[in-house]
Amino acid sequence: MKNNFKYNAFTDDSFFDPFDELKRINLFDDSFFENSFHDNLKIFFKRMFPNCHSFEAKKEAEKAILVNGKNDLSTYLERDFQSISAEDFYLVIDQLLDFNLGLEIDFGSGKQFLIDSGQQVLSAVKIDSTNLADFLFNALILRSANGLSLIDNLVSDGFLIESFANKIPKPLFFAGKSLAVFQKKDLLHERVYIDTRIDTDQDRKNDLLLLTISRPKKEVADFKVPVILTANPYFYGTNDMQEDVHSPEGDLSIKDDFNFQIGSSSETEKQLPALKKQEVIEEESFKRSSKTGASTFPLNDYFLARGFAVAYYGGLGTRGSDGLRSSGGPDETTACCAAIEYLSGHRLAFTDKAASNSIRAAWSNGSVAMTGRSYLGTLATACATRNPLGLKTIISESAISSWYDYYRENGLVVAPGGFQGEDADVLALDTFSRWFDGSQFFKIKSIFEKSLSEMKKAEDRQTGNYNEFWDQRNYLNQAEKIKIDCLYVHGLNDWNVKPINVFNILAKLSKHSGQSVNVILHQGQHISPHDIRSFDYLDICNAWLTHELFGLENSIQKTLPKVIVEDNIDPEIWHGQSDWTQTERKSEFNLARLAGEKLASYKDNLTEIYHNHYSNYENYEKDFYSAKEIFDNSLLKINLPTIADSTINGRIQLNLRIKTNSRTGLLTAALVEMNAGKHSSKVTKIVLNRNFKINFEDHAIPLRDFYSKKTDEHLITNGHINLQNIQGPNIVNQVYENQFLDLKLLLQPTIYRLTASSKIVLFIFASDMQYTLHPQKIQEYTVDLKESKIILPIL
Repeated sequence: MKNNFKYNAFTDDSFFDPFDELKRINLFDDSFFENSFHDNLKIFFKRMFPNCHSFEAKKEAEKAILVNGKNDLSTYLERDFQSISAEDFYLVIDQLLDFNLGLEIDFGSGKQFLIDSGQQVLSAVKIDSTNLADFLFNALILRSANGLSLIDNLVSDGFLIESFANKIPKPLFFAGKSLAVFQKKDLLHERVYIDTRIDTDQDRKNDLLLLTISRPKKEVADFKVPVILTANPYFYGTNDMQEDVHSPEGDLSIKDDFNFQIGSSSETEKQLPALKKQEVIEEESFKRSSKTGASTFPLNDYFLARGFAVAYYGGLGTRGSDGLRSSGGPDETTACCAAIEYLSGHRLAFTDKAASNSIRAAWSNGSVAMTGRSYLGTLATACATRNPLGLKTIISESAISSWYDYYRENGLVVAPGGFQGEDADVLALDTFSRWFDGSQFFKIKSIFEKSLSEMKKAEDRQTGNYNEFWDQRNYLNQAEKIKIDCLYVHGLNDWNVKPINVFNILAKLSKHSGQSVNVILHQGQHISPHDIRSFDYLDICNAWLTHELFGLENSIQKTLPKVIVEDNIDPEIWHGQSDWTQTERKSEFNLARLAGEKLASYKDNLTEIYHNHYSNYENYEKDFYSAKEIFDNSLLKINLPTIADSTINGRIQLNLRIKTNSRTGLLTAALVEMNAGKHSSKVTKIVLNRNFKINFEDHAIPLRDFYSKKTDEHLITNGHINLQNIQGPNIVNQVYENQFLDLKLLLQPTIYRLTASSKIVLFIFASDMQYTLHPQKIQEYTVDLKESKIILPIL
């Protein structure tokens, strides 16, 4: 039977001694070497049914598994043998992994099934006493039908309870990863208040920050615990910001001359004296809270069962805390770093908002990681630029590295995908949950409204220039200060936090030595890939944090590829490559030769077309890139030559000579694959009947994966630029009517595999309805194609 799915594993388990790992989980002791082969094999298989609590139940479970044409597992184990075939062994393991014999696995093809699905199996055809431990270890690390390893599923079913007679070592590691040995009843929850030593709400008092912590109780975990912190501004709810978004309607402004030096703004907030230290109370006398907050992060839930403490905070201006929101300002980084210093044992916190008693995180081992997606992951990068005491690593998903690259692009106001009209002030309002506390609303309303007014002015939607406001929110300026290991995750089709954000931080950090910086690139949009079947994301994160926070050597930084990327044609194939930001090979094409003409013109009447014919961006964009006749005079379409068996790797460069009949203008360029046919979907779907438990919770999470989808056109990448900013977003040049300008536009970075059937088209036009402002004035543009070219970075 044909196998129609693939697993991709990037964690390397060859680093470990198989018997030592089997001994670690108390599956065997040194008597393994005295037992017969048959006895050891029976011990192993008898332990594979931990949720069967009687001899009879285990017997029935064994009978449900077929080994060969004559025997079920129960009958098979009654024979006395000194060796077995690897095929018999792997057929049993397949069924223990919950794959279906006859539906997914052909009889007699148990080993080949695993090979075809991408799993790493041992090559020997016979198993005996000399290699039995190797095969048993290999079986336990294989991926089950629900995406988790066999050992993870066994532990979830109670395997370790039988192994250790309810005295399970905590923490417990297997193959360099932490096992889920903690249950809900083993945890306690507490709320503390961090003195940020800044005063953002101008009440002449230090802003106190609410921090919620879930961690193992001391009586069940007699060890110092590492901490995972997630800074989540959405933690306590959001405001309805729909009525407060900015209208995108309006023409571009003629800008005054402007020149701002990038990196010239001050980074940190002025530090105030610390609040007076009160009596430091003992950990055991601190009153606990059962409340942990409004929402959690799935990756953290996974680690909460594995011996890690998990902490959340909403941040300045969120419910339960003091201060104001600033959408990525230096004050948010300062406050977050204060929380890290408490969690790592380097500063005190208070037990209540009145600051009546102090407390120390005496339970912490001093090692903190940050995780999170989007704004959450953004603050992880922000904190890493400050190197607070105790921060050892970050796992940052879909994160912003420069807020200018989120809300602006090359001198233009450019919205994040799906949020036309949003800006920094709108986000600050959205996340200002502090005034959900009734006592806070009137107290803080006027000062917050004043801060929003100041933010609207400073963000400067009028010009779109890069200025001091954006420079303070550009973490790339301080990237050289990041000294910790970093794992970044991003979607190549994420048009919310666009790929330039992860590309730029990777380019900065790749210049440093002495740290591991890795990136995982999937074909999705703005998602977290913790539930994706086709690669071992949870295992990667487990090995990463177990090494970074527990200090266990597991070779993850040595063996993990610098770049892991999901294939754009086959979504179940993931590639490893050494670099993304530097590509030496270039393919260069003159646009006149491609188009067959020297000059080409188009007009920007796209706002008029959108308002007259469309009610949503999705339908408009589909028709636009399908090149419907209605757009014939509104864009240039240039076919690129076939570049078979190559991969676009990095940023496409467009050198263009262009003029317009106005003092203002903008350019959008997009690379589109037409008649794309089979292609990786941008979204995932649930894998039928496959669920997994991310931790000790009773409910199961559906397993998901990307899938192949037939599509008429696929947007590979795009880019936007204001013609008044061709020297940079921080510099204004004047545009004069009907005078040619020479510009260089770098499109959003991508990795995109091309085949002989790939039909790639370059689109050149002006306003982009989903992203740029919507100019009302109809404007003419002319491109000198003879003096224009496109440069593709090719891998």
